[in-house]
Amino acid sequence: FSLTSSTNFPLFKEMWVAVFMWCFVSSVFIYSIAALIAFTMLRRHKLGKFYSVMILVMGTIIPCSLGILSSAAIALVYKHSGFSMFPTHAMMWGVGQTVIHAAVGFTRILATL
Repeated sequence: FSLTSSTNFPLFKEMWVAVFMWCFVSSVFIYSIAALIAFTMLRRHKLGKFYSVMILVMGTIIPCSLGILSSAAIALVYKHSGFSMFPTHAMMWGVGQTVIHAAVGFTRILATL
């Protein structure tokens, strides 16, 4: 597996897995950083330190549920359009999904304040 421009994913399963893996890895990375920050800030709080565990759980549940569906939809559009997906496109779609999921989650938290 390499990110050269000559490599492409012509099959639905290859496109779907590539986009999903980028979504999953980037989501776990972003939510791990958020959980680390939450733990360091709330380490002295009686129950607040467990909030970081919930952040990590959400960092894996979101890409495993919404990420699978949206990655399949993206791969389905590519497949039925007759396009083959390059690895850089899969990276942009996967990381883009993570950014959208994190932005929606952040705005929902701000709405409760």
